Amino acid sequence: MTALESVLTANSDMKIPVIDIGPYLADEAGALEATARAIGAASESLGFYFLGNHGIPQALIDRVFAQTQRFHEQPLEKKLAVQAIGKVIGYLPLGGQTQNTSIYGKSTYPDASASFYIKREFAADHPDRRAKKPWVQDNRWPSDLPGFRETCLEYFDAMTALGHQMLRAQAVALDMAPDYFATHAAFNPSGSTLRLLHYPPRDPAKDGQFGIGPHTDYGYCTYLAQAKKPGLEILTKSGEWIEAPALEGYFLVNNADMCRRWTNDRWRSAPHRVINKTGEVRYSIPFFFGVRADVKLECLPSCTSAANPPKYPPMSFADYLAELEPKNYVLAKAPASAQA
Repeated sequence: MTALESVLTANSDMKIPVIDIGPYLADEAGALEATARAIGAASESLGFYFLGNHGIPQALIDRVFAQTQRFHEQPLEKKLAVQAIGKVIGYLPLGGQTQNTSIYGKSTYPDASASFYIKREFAADHPDRRAKKPWVQDNRWPSDLPGFRETCLEYFDAMTALGHQMLRAQAVALDMAPDYFATHAAFNPSGSTLRLLHYPPRDPAKDGQFGIGPHTDYGYCTYLAQAKKPGLEILTKSGEWIEAPALEGYFLVNNADMCRRWTNDRWRSAPHRVINKTGEVRYSIPFFFGVRADVKLECLPSCTSAANPPKYPPMSFADYLAELEPKNYVLAKAPASAQA
């Protein structure tokens, strides 16, 4: 019995597709087409799928979880020293986010989660920084956690590489040339975010409070390394909330809103939510693999026809975020002296 068969056997009621991408990453004959078919089928149905044999060392994933716990266990004043100010970069305290724009369920209380957001790093002499490109943003690193920044950036780079590796299969799944996405301006460079999440135990007295309320992700797609404890739930097309199992060694992948718009609703951006029912602290490290913020995405040629015209006007990710972030996030404001 293979590792994949063991997973499916142990979770016989699995409703989330599981895709082994080892052959694809090894460039085995026929693996690109097989992987593309599996991704396409999952994306057009549930919108979520597990990826196995992805090549990211479990030891690195474990180190990121350990650093996530290390950051969130600091005293509050330490975390507030790197609080997100004006932009979703740095620390967002408990209650800093609520899914106010969601149409999939109402959050009675602010979300019971705290986060630390990390963007791609650009060196001082990087051409994009010198040119003051809009996707160049400065991270807000804690000053007294040795190894924290290095571990997070190592993982960020590894996940960025995986995201780019998967673009060929995603393009073929959408009946495009294998290099369509890889050569598209939207991914040159890609725009991604690593989020280190802390979920305290759920307060049973607060009916209607979520770790993260029902929502869809905003960007292109999300890669979620598996925590030790479950908590994420997915809304199926039939309206059923199903709990995603915690499959160690796998990534849970979902398409997001810009992908849905780009594919003219061919690929589903599935609503999901987080409820920490474990009675213990839970951590999560989603990696949001995204498009360049300033590129306007037009409906893909393979996703439109005379009978199926584009449903959405061209839009950039920056414009999409500008509509949502002010409604869903409570961000600290920069001091007046810094704004001058």
